[in-house]
Amino acid sequence: MNDKSFDGQVAVVTGGASGIGRAIAEELARRGAAVAVADVNAARIEETVASIEALGADALGVSCDVTSDEQVGRLHDAVIDRFGQVDVLCNNAGIATLGPAWRMEVADLQRIIDVNVLGLVRGVRAFVPAMVARGSGHVVNTASVAGIWAFAWGAAPYITSKFAAYGYSEALARDLRPHGVGVSVLCPGRVRTNLGESASVSGAPRESIADWVYFPPEMGEPIDVELVGPIVADAITARDFAVFTHAYDAEVFRTWRNDIDKSLADAIANSPAPPQ
Repeated sequence: MNDKSFDGQVAVVTGGASGIGRAIAEELARRGAAVAVADVNAARIEETVASIEALGADALGVSCDVTSDEQVGRLHDAVIDRFGQVDVLCNNAGIATLGPAWRMEVADLQRIIDVNVLGLVRGVRAFVPAMVARGSGHVVNTASVAGIWAFAWGAAPYITSKFAAYGYSEALARDLRPHGVGVSVLCPGRVRTNLGESASVSGAPRESIADWVYFPPEMGEPIDVELVGPIVADAITARDFAVFTHAYDAEVFRTWRNDIDKSLADAIANSPAPPQ
């Protein structure tokens, strides 16, 4: 299939040089987008940019730590200087900190919130005002299935940050809908990525990380990360809000949301424009 549904569009992907971010960046490139890859790993940025260019797409690599307002601002300026505008923003940068709720350090929680939640906010503040001004664009925030149910023991910092990421994304979707800007929240389940390489355990030795990872068997087997790119690209095209990699997680979400508010979709669709 020669899908060029993103032809002429520009996408920014933070955390875009490995794992899910790279899979998204490469898939959008396959579908015709020019892609700006932002990451903290210079070597991986170079590899990913080369991979995208090999697909025949235009690419820009930018070193960016999403915990820095200044660096996110420089990312914005670099992308606008090169491409002129941004059509798709994928806030994907994230870290994993595990550990039991009763032992997690405040500093560890502050750090993961700074990356996994405030990193989304910084990206939105940098790129979304221009989308609102022209009445088009799409934002993808990467949360997790851990943002809709606390499926694991000993993962309190990560789960807390991902619940916040989901909640922010739902609020963002409501606020941006009157302005013609779409929002998707990606809630991956078990995906083979390198996130565990940098994971830490709050209040426990690093070597005990395996003790804090548990997946209920209902969640199924992990999928290859390359499968996530097409899922996200399709969701952007369809303007889907909640996006899942596994059917079981999607069913958990549907049950959860139905229990909370059976009319959520109608409520969002019928929301009046917010005060200006």
